[in-house]
Amino acid sequence: MTPDKHSWQPLIKDHAKKSTKPLIVILGPTASGKTSFSIEVAKMLDAEIINADSRQLFTGMDIGTAKITEEEKQGVPHHLIDVLDPKEKATSAWYKQVAQEKIDQLHSKGKIPMLVGGSMLYIAGITDGLSFDETIRTELRSPEAECKYDLLVFGLGKERSETVVKINNRTEGLFAAGWIDEVQGLLDKGYTKDDPGMKACGYREIMEYLESGSDLEELKSSIAAKTRQYARRQVTWWRNDTRIQWL
Repeated sequence: MTPDKHSWQPLIKDHAKKSTKPLIVILGPTASGKTSFSIEVAKMLDAEIINADSRQLFTGMDIGTAKITEEEKQGVPHHLIDVLDPKEKATSAWYKQVAQEKIDQLHSKGKIPMLVGGSMLYIAGITDGLSFDETIRTELRSPEAECKYDLLVFGLGKERSETVVKINNRTEGLFAAGWIDEVQGLLDKGYTKDDPGMKACGYREIMEYLESGSDLEELKSSIAAKTRQYARRQVTWWRNDTRIQWL
């Protein structure tokens, strides 16, 4: 659905005007339209965007992650995109540290930061003040935990039936854009399905397809199904968060 400008523009302008440490968050499940909406908001506020999609941290993984292009950015500065090699590990604790550093840096420059993406724990580390114990792979929810920033959170959502169609169509589009060739290029450079970056949905599956020569249509169907499952988990995670204003 298209957000009603009469509903969100005044909220955003008022938030930016009154907050001492504003942070606008745009979240939502896969294929919900976060990219285009975030660009519109950023241009209105002269804001800068901080990526909160774990898959887009990695270099060389552009097609399968639907990574925003320079043209799509429309001149809006983006941060934490292409900052890791696929062999490097990204953790929630690491992300929280670097994202907060970037938010604070933008505030010091008088800029409004926007956190945009769909990685639930990455966003929660900032918005909920979570701390992480990577040794036991869990988040720690302290009663005293709180967000350091003045939050305005928008969620983009679609009807379930519309989401299914969009994910299926997007999966087809990624393959048509050369996703298999992209993965083959990563293999040629020495990356393997065990590298941390390859946890991004579809990359490991395509590597296994290239090794085994299995059925292409079954591969597409499997990846689309896993993407739909992930979208359901995202919706479930945010469903009861009353701070989110759904558009």
